This record gives sequence, structure tokens and C-alpha cells, in this order.
Amino acid sequence: MRSVDPRHLLQFHEIIRTGSFTRAASTLGLTQPALTRNMKLMEGRLGFELMVRSRRGIIPTTLGARILEEANAIVLAERRISALTNTLKRGYETELRVGCTPTLSLHALPQPVADFARDNPATRLDMRQAHSGLLAEMLRDGLVDVVLGPPEIATQVPASLVTPLFDSRIIILASRYHPLAGRSSITTEDLNHARWALHQPGTGIREATDTLFRRLGISDALQANELPSNMILSLLRLGDHLAAVPRYVLKNTALARELVQIAGDMPRIALGHAAITTERTASGAVERFIASMQSQLAGFDGI
Repeated sequence: MRSVDPRHLLQFHEIIRTGSFTRAASTLGLTQPALTRNMKLMEGRLGFELMVRSRRGIIPTTLGARILEEANAIVLAERRISALTNTLKRGYETELRVGCTPTLSLHALPQPVADFARDNPATRLDMRQAHSGLLAEMLRDGLVDVVLGPPEIATQVPASLVTPLFDSRIIILASRYHPLAGRSSITTEDLNHARWALHQPGTGIREATDTLFRRLGISDALQANELPSNMILSLLRLGDHLAAVPRYVLKNTALARELVQIAGDMPRIALGHAAITTERTASGAVERFIASMQSQLAGFDGI
């Protein structure tokens, strides 16, 4: 069996990433002739062409794309080893990579995470935000050790372990200056004709919102902007939009002064939140983190 030099796989990955032998050679600290020679050597050993030139630059062939998947694993391992050594150099004993949804990160996690960091000074926390679908990919690919978000994420991750944290009811919020704010009675027609700021499709909050809308009989043909979580509340403050969000958002006292819940007699639709990990990423640091989040977030929404 003809072996391939792992360094050549890393170089192949960089060529495809940059789309250019020249740019790849520059980032790798090689001359272009040396890089070209290495790629010809690798293709010669494999007996197949791995890349071709196109209008978009250098792209992989069909086989090259499959080889690229293996190169990705090596790149990730190299980055992980680098992160671990950097962690040790800074005096930390362990590193904990946590993925979470943006809304959780903004409105539920600041104090619990700060408390965990205070109580575990030897653990370096690497917090990453992403929507539910991407969090599942990150956990499945080993890019994070634990994910905080909707428990449905676990259905996309083999051998996952789920620890429930809390549930939060989905409510409709508006600025205090919105025409519907303060109304004693709000109809489905009112909601259908309103302008909305909605979370993006594929997020846990959006799925819960769509369920609520179906229960309320709200039309799919709404006037709606689909936005990242951190932009929705900013748009609400302008006064002419509605949004469906988890109720714990109102625990932010500044927001509670600016925004109000409308249509309080809505169907009860709750968004679950959980800590999800896998058998592969389980560790003492992960267990301590989950136990801490479970203790601090239990009953967080009060429903």
C-alpha cells in the first residue's frame, strides 16, 4: 500500500481552501514550485488526479473531494492539539468547548457561565454561538464538547446524552409604543396584519414559533423579516414589529422596561433547553459544567 505524507494532505487542504497554489504556498511558508512538486508526488502515489483548475480557482475532483474529507480531519486534529498546548501554556489544566444558541447566550447564560468559570479556575472555557442545526454538526464533528440548546439537537447526533435544563414558554413581545401594546383584546386578524421580526428557519425558536402560529391560525403569508437573534430585539425597539421569543428574555430588566407581552391568553407552547454531549466527548469537566448549569438554570423560566 502506498502511503501518503500527512503534510501533503494538509497542503492539499490549504490549496483547496485558498483556491490557489500561490496563496497556499504563502500561508504554508513554502515556495510554489515546492508545493506543486509535493502535490504531483501525492497524486503519483495515489494514481489519481485530485484537483483541477476552474474559473473559481483550484477545485477538487470527485476523488479529491473525498480525500479532502480526510484532510479536514487532520486539520481539525492539528488545531485541537495547538489549542490544547496553548491552554497548558496559559496555566489551564483543561479546556471545555461549549456551543450554545445566541438567545441562550445573551439572556440566560452570562451569570451561570461566569459562576462556573469562577469556581473552576483551571478550566479554560471556549464559548461558541450557532443556531440549532449548526450546533448539531459541531457536536457530531467533535468541534465542541457540549451543546446547550433545544433537546431535539440530540436526534441529529449519534450516541448523544441529554440532560434537561429548563423549559420556556414562547410569548409575543412588542415595544411599549406598538399599536397593539396595552390592547385588552387582540384578534388573529390583528396578528396577521402586523409586521413581524422572526428568528431564522432551522432554529429551535423558529420551530416553536411556527407551532404557535399554527395553533393561533396565523397565516404563512406574514409581513416578516427573518433575522439573527441579536437583531430581533433591536428591531422591536423601533416600535412597529412583533416577535415570538422565549419568556426568559424578559428576565433582562432593561428589556422588561422597553418591551411588553401581548396576547397573553395564547396557547401554551414551550421551548425545551438541554445540555447535550456524546459518549466520545464526556469528561469530568463536561460533567461538572452540566451539573452547574442544571443547578443554576433549574426553574429559570418559572413555568
